[in-house]
Amino acid sequence: MEEYPQDYFLKIENEPNFIGRVSLNKREADLFDVEVDVVHKESKKIFHHVVILYGLKDKNEAIDTGVFRLAKFLKQ
Repeated sequence: MEEYPQDYFLKIENEPNFIGRVSLNKREADLFDVEVDVVHKESKKIFHHVVILYGLKDKNEAIDTGVFRLAKFLKQ
């Protein structure tokens, strides 16, 4: 049985102090919620909250969508 939340950390190019974090959480009826943040590399404290996505039906889709939203935010 998998444990939740699951955190995925992503390197941000040209940024030595921050990383992206996609936090995956599972709730009832096999739905997933994803929180996307930019966090301090060392402490993992939130620097900027990007978005929370609710009710995604597939784990891989949830992770991919979180990564996409982080990339979209960073390109702005």
